[in-house]
Amino acid sequence: MEQAPRVDNEDVLFSFDPFELAESPNDQDKISILGPEDRDIQLAGSSSSDDCVFMNASLPGKGKAKDLAYTLPPLLFSTSDVQYRAIDWPSPDPGSPAPTAGPSSYGSTHTSPPCASSHSDSQSPENSTQQLPGLTRVPSRRRSLSNLSIHSTRSLAARSMSRIKVKLGSASKGTGNLARRLLFRNKASAATTSVDLSPAGSVSDPFLGALTTAGQRNCLPAWKNPEFQPCLNVELPSNARTHVQQSSEGLESLNSITGKGRSYSSPLSQSVFDIVPRGNGDVFVPVPLVLESVFDDALPRELKLQIFSALISLHEDEFQLWKSSGQWTTSKASSSKYRWVGRDRGMRELVKLSRVSKAWRSLVFDGQLWMDVDLKAFPNLPVPFLLRLAETLGPFIKNIDLTGYTKLDHGTLGQVTTSLCVRSAPTIDFAYTQLLDVNLSGCNALTTQALHNVVIHSPFLRRLCVKGLKAVDNTTFDVLALCPHLTSLNMSRCSNINGDGLHRYANAVLGRHGQLALKELRLCGLEGIFDEALRVLGRAAPSLEILDLSYSRSLHNSALGAFVACTEEEKSTESVVLTAREAGREVRDNGRYRRRITKLRHLSLSNCRLLTDVACSNLAYAVPRLELLELAGIGTAMKDEGLVRLLGTTPLLRKLDLEDNEEITDAVLSALTPSPPESTGSGSTQPPQTGQALEHLVVSFAVSLSNEAFLSLICNCPRLRVLEADSTCISGTVLKEFVRQAHEHNASDATLVAIDCRAVGETSVKDVAAMTRPRKGWRAWDARKLAYLDGRDKEELKVGQDECDEKRIVLKSFYNWQTVDAVRAARERHRRNSRRAGNGPSDNLEDVDQTAGRMRWWSPSSGRRSPDTEALDGVVSDRGGCVIT
Repeated sequence: MEQAPRVDNEDVLFSFDPFELAESPNDQDKISILGPEDRDIQLAGSSSSDDCVFMNASLPGKGKAKDLAYTLPPLLFSTSDVQYRAIDWPSPDPGSPAPTAGPSSYGSTHTSPPCASSHSDSQSPENSTQQLPGLTRVPSRRRSLSNLSIHSTRSLAARSMSRIKVKLGSASKGTGNLARRLLFRNKASAATTSVDLSPAGSVSDPFLGALTTAGQRNCLPAWKNPEFQPCLNVELPSNARTHVQQSSEGLESLNSITGKGRSYSSPLSQSVFDIVPRGNGDVFVPVPLVLESVFDDALPRELKLQIFSALISLHEDEFQLWKSSGQWTTSKASSSKYRWVGRDRGMRELVKLSRVSKAWRSLVFDGQLWMDVDLKAFPNLPVPFLLRLAETLGPFIKNIDLTGYTKLDHGTLGQVTTSLCVRSAPTIDFAYTQLLDVNLSGCNALTTQALHNVVIHSPFLRRLCVKGLKAVDNTTFDVLALCPHLTSLNMSRCSNINGDGLHRYANAVLGRHGQLALKELRLCGLEGIFDEALRVLGRAAPSLEILDLSYSRSLHNSALGAFVACTEEEKSTESVVLTAREAGREVRDNGRYRRRITKLRHLSLSNCRLLTDVACSNLAYAVPRLELLELAGIGTAMKDEGLVRLLGTTPLLRKLDLEDNEEITDAVLSALTPSPPESTGSGSTQPPQTGQALEHLVVSFAVSLSNEAFLSLICNCPRLRVLEADSTCISGTVLKEFVRQAHEHNASDATLVAIDCRAVGETSVKDVAAMTRPRKGWRAWDARKLAYLDGRDKEELKVGQDECDEKRIVLKSFYNWQTVDAVRAARERHRRNSRRAGNGPSDNLEDVDQTAGRMRWWSPSSGRRSPDTEALDGVVSDRGGCVIT
């Protein structure tokens, strides 16, 4: 057999590129070993002088010896030594000098150098004594992480022999390889690879740092060694290419090596990144990101309920912040976006959150959040929602307001009542609700039975409002007697009740030797009221503070006397004994009159046509805590005597309504005017006087009142901020003084009504225009059609005053109403000009002519000005225009 020539000349320098393709067409004697799963496996050969044969291959035309099967060396591991020199590799002929190429796995990172001993006895002495060149570790070419899981394959030694394919004489071009050039170079000098013999079992790796022991009691790769520390000083350029260079001294420096071709057949992984788990899924599909819901999974239920409760509080605080910071304007309030604000908006948002999930729905409709059900802002609420709400919340509801809910009929109210009921004990067949406040005003579709059903099943009821319902009759009073905790009852304008029902209601309580807890009783429009009914009511309700009997056409003076009357037997009742003069009786009467001192703070007797000033005398000394007194519409029967007697005993009076009482004179205003405070010592205190707390006075149509009485009242009542004196004889002087006093006291929402006051002229109104406004505007959705002028909207109308400024005094007069018309006309003109803006400028003289009659009164530079005229009584009047004589 012909042997391949050996090359012993160490001065030969190999310069090659492993990535270079074979270009010679005659290069047919090349061997390549390919596997079905590894397209990059290459054979690495050695032409050294040792006879360790790694693989046998029979070449065609090179001899007649029997071809041997291609085999791989067995992988034998030992705990003491896994170096190659300790392994007996199988060989067809150990003595055969024919060189063979070993497996590429021998050239991997953790392979020990081949045996350095000579296996041939015929070797020359000089060659035997010559040291073999050291085997230098060549850095491998790294790959990017994105290719690790795609191109990495198993080592060649781990594959079966049947899957290794050997091609001899292949003409296909492939990557250049050192083994091919050494084995199949035609009659050329071969050179041995530069080898650097390190200590036994050690391989120098510039990437693993220092010398790495590969065979001493360890068969794991170096990066799995606990003592492994990567070298931080070695940098591999990204464009490094593999080459082997032989130095002139025979040894190769590590600094001259830039890289080595990666071997894919190594049984051990060269890098930790070679071990990549292989999954069954598509690597290009993004990994789903599962976010944990901390609110649903981590928080307890009580904290969740507190968060939902804070949602309503935040909306209320936000609305208050808007009003205090000036962000709440008329235009914003008129927008449908802000139809619901504050608590109403918070409730809407809370209901919307119930659509998120079932868990959130159970939180939203938890009874702790719905103890107060206020639905008056949602009159069109669907009936199924109301039923579901009552069924879900159940006995948690304590306050329910269904004002204006016209869809509520007897069947719906019955189902709601059943849902709100709770049983006290299994043995007690009585269900009751925990309702404290019920407002059914405007629910006109209810029946008497449905209403009574609610009252009967609500023993803890405290406030009930059934204003204007036809379902209320006298039997309702009998049912209300079962509610001992009732403190507020509003049955105004209920046409089917009368004084007899009220009498039975009070008698039922007195029959049980009890008392009514009522503090507020509103029976506006009650018919058939008589003395005995009010007498029993006064005894049964000693804690009554608000009593409204307005528009009771049958109410007489004696009924009010019976209400405050007190007998000798009622010793436990607080009372006062009056003389005949103090009680308003005849002077010749020597009798004594005992009256019960009530706790009334608000008494409304307006439009009770049968009353006179005697009724006021009957109430004198019996209502010392009275703050609001309404006696409007009584007519000419109201005189000064009884009214002055009553006012002298009510020092806490804050509001007095005497509208349409034409017979009152300056004596009433004098009774309301406190005397100027006297300078006394700091230790002494004066008793309160009537008028010191007066804030609201209505004396419209009292034509007998003089300007002097008005001026004295305005100057001596420091808290007076509302004066309604339309159709009286007040002049511009009174008007200016009121505006000045209110401005000095910095009063909010101060109001002066001077409509149809002939002595108030245009001049006086214009003099105070900088501090007044024609109307008391308010910012809300319900006021959108009133079109108030709000200074916060910054409308460039150049006419009118800010109607929503609380510090401006509301002045209502004939001339101030012209401002409202002028503002409306200016807005309409501005709207038309905006429409014409696209067509270019236009002349607005026609528009000015059409609105001049309305605007001239309040234009800064326009308006008719006439000299002051002298009235018939010699008083100079500032009213412009003609005077009828």
